[in-house]
Amino acid sequence: MRKLTTKTFKTAALLGALAMVSAAQAAGVPGQGTWETTLQARDIDKDGTTDAFYDTELNITWLRAGSTGTMDWGTAKAWAENGNFFGLSGWRLPTTHVTTPDGSCDYSYTGGTSCGYNPLSDKVNGSEMAHLFFQSLGNKSYVAPGTINYQPGYGLSNTGDFQNLQSKFYWSGTEFASESDYAWFFHTNVGLQSELAKHFSEYALAVRDGDVTAAVPEPQSYALMLAGLGLMGFAARRRNSNSNKQQ
Repeated sequence: MRKLTTKTFKTAALLGALAMVSAAQAAGVPGQGTWETTLQARDIDKDGTTDAFYDTELNITWLRAGSTGTMDWGTAKAWAENGNFFGLSGWRLPTTHVTTPDGSCDYSYTGGTSCGYNPLSDKVNGSEMAHLFFQSLGNKSYVAPGTINYQPGYGLSNTGDFQNLQSKFYWSGTEFASESDYAWFFHTNVGLQSELAKHFSEYALAVRDGDVTAAVPEPQSYALMLAGLGLMGFAARRRNSNSNKQQ
């Protein structure tokens, strides 16, 4: 069994090491994770195609298609926040829940912290990307939880029904508290969460608070609204007609 050292990665070393362990594009794996029940398909523009997934655990909506290319942190943040995906605004990058009081990296190989391998992923203390990777999709970190041992079957083995989800770095919308030129990231190949200089070019996912169905009226809602307006107009005309007859 291979062992890992306990030395914390620096940014350059981290990039170099992880660039060599990128896995192939995965697909949806039935029975792995909770994605089949907790990620509910949403057709925002009503064209018969899934555009997003409502996460019933986190009460957020994930855009189905991640970015097709990489961007520095500022560009990725603007891509999400200024995006008008399927005619709907209000998107953002996923947030990272940092458990240290000062917002620093409490790096761990064994897990149970907000920084390192197997970061916290529960819906209360976990980050949104970590929850998606470990809980919703049921993927594994490079390191077995509670150990410093290599874990067979690690990586992005399950992408659910997402599109363009890569075994790469993904930006978080959370800045690193002690260094303004760094932001948090999640690496979907090795199940690692840490900080990275903002000038690096990485992938991005967009999320939106709540369920998009609450923001996009169904076709029948439009019909009811139009019917209601019609009845109001009819009632107004009838009142005017009765008023004219009485004069």
